[in-house]
Amino acid sequence: MYRFVSDQQIASARLPLLDVYNLVVEGFGLHGRGEFELPPKQGVHPRSGALMHAMPVYLPTKDLVGTKLISVFPDNVSKGIPAATGIITMMNPDTGVVTGIVDAAWITNMRTAMVSMVDTKYLANPDPVFGIVGATGGCGRAHIEAIAEIFPGSRVIVNSRSREKCADLVAEYDSLPIDLVIQMNQEAVVKECDVLIGSTSTLSAPIFKTEWLHPGLNVLNVHTQGWPADITEHVDLVSCDNRGQIVDSNNGLTGTYPGIDPDFELGEVVVGKRPGRENAHQTIFSFNYGLATFDVLVADYVLKAL
Repeated sequence: MYRFVSDQQIASARLPLLDVYNLVVEGFGLHGRGEFELPPKQGVHPRSGALMHAMPVYLPTKDLVGTKLISVFPDNVSKGIPAATGIITMMNPDTGVVTGIVDAAWITNMRTAMVSMVDTKYLANPDPVFGIVGATGGCGRAHIEAIAEIFPGSRVIVNSRSREKCADLVAEYDSLPIDLVIQMNQEAVVKECDVLIGSTSTLSAPIFKTEWLHPGLNVLNVHTQGWPADITEHVDLVSCDNRGQIVDSNNGLTGTYPGIDPDFELGEVVVGKRPGRENAHQTIFSFNYGLATFDVLVADYVLKAL
């Protein structure tokens, strides 16, 4: 027998977001020390612009093993269905028997946001102004909540296709300890922020331009298609969460960014193997493509907490 935990149960539990942040830091530590078995993502693409990925991971020092199955279908939004849906299946490392199945929606959005917070802690300049393009979606909202938890008092510039939705967002999060402001011009968002979070849905063409980059900017490319293919030639440093996944020829990012060659993995910075940002003027571009490591750590936490 195994337990199933729904997304509604997780959201209703109001688990401490700082716990998720700490688990993500721990996950980066595992990667920085090489304490993981994580093959590149396997995926299929049953519809144009859609994907379904299988993401297994084994964490030997935590004795945890599991697989995330995630689907991203951007057209779902017009049907009143979340664009991203999936499950995280936890297994007994001794027998392979399924011990728990956890809805992946909340975990995916929140661990993704906390990855951005860890990236900001280690690679951004102090006291950053945040910019979020795609702020009104589930991932964008998770980023707002994460910023309020990890960087309270921050100025956060929000942008989406709809000013009305941005206004509703600002009103909804009025009680959070951050300063939310609306900026409908995407160029202005990039130029006015220190940490740019691109949390858009699948795009048919880039929406950002390389000439908008400025010294000291940290770009968190949460969703991968917002920038021109040669973007890595226009920045000082390129970071990633896992090189093997990024450069995988089947389901990595080399098709979108042919010249991608990360300078380091964020986990190496977390454990002190690499310095990360070395001066205030460097422009750093981060490809945090998503690790099942974080999903399994948070799913295990959820199963124990609820």
